[in-house]
Amino acid sequence: MIAVRPFDRSDLDAVITGLPARAADMHRRRLEQHERGDGVWFIAWLDGRAIGFVGVGMHNDRDVDEMLEARGYALVEDLYVEEAYRRRGAARSLMEALERVAREAGMPGVILDTGVDEYFAAARALYASLGYVDRGGVYLGGWSDPDRPGVHFVDPLTTWIKVF
Repeated sequence: MIAVRPFDRSDLDAVITGLPARAADMHRRRLEQHERGDGVWFIAWLDGRAIGFVGVGMHNDRDVDEMLEARGYALVEDLYVEEAYRRRGAARSLMEALERVAREAGMPGVILDTGVDEYFAAARALYASLGYVDRGGVYLGGWSDPDRPGVHFVDPLTTWIKVF
C-alpha cells in the first residue's frame, strides 16, 4: 500500500537513499523550503521505502517568477516517481495529497507545466484523468540546475490547470 505524507526531517536519509534521481543537496533544500513554509513537499512510501515526491508552492508574492508562473494558483513542482515503482498509483496519490493541501489553503486551483514529448505522455494522461485541462499552446521553459552551476536547460512545455 502506498502512503503519502509531508516531508519530515526524520525522513531525510531514507529520501536521499530511496530517491537518487535527485541530488542529496536538492532533497535537503526542499526539506528546508518545506520547514520554512515556502512550499509543501510530499513523499510517497511503499514498504518503508521512499519512491516518489512532489512539491506544491502556494501563491508567493515575494517570488516574482513564481507569482507570474502560478497566476494565483497553487503551483506543482517536480512530480517524480522512481521508474521501478511507476504505474502503481504513487503519482496519483501524490497529486491528490497536493490538491487537498491547496484546497485547505483556499487556493482557486492548481497549475503545472509538463513536457510535450513521449516521455511525458503518462504524466499528461494522469493529469487529464485528475481533471486538469491543457491550456493549449507550447512555450519554452528554462531552468538551471542548482547542483550543477552553469548548467541550464530549455524545454518545450504545456501548461495544465485544474480549477476547484
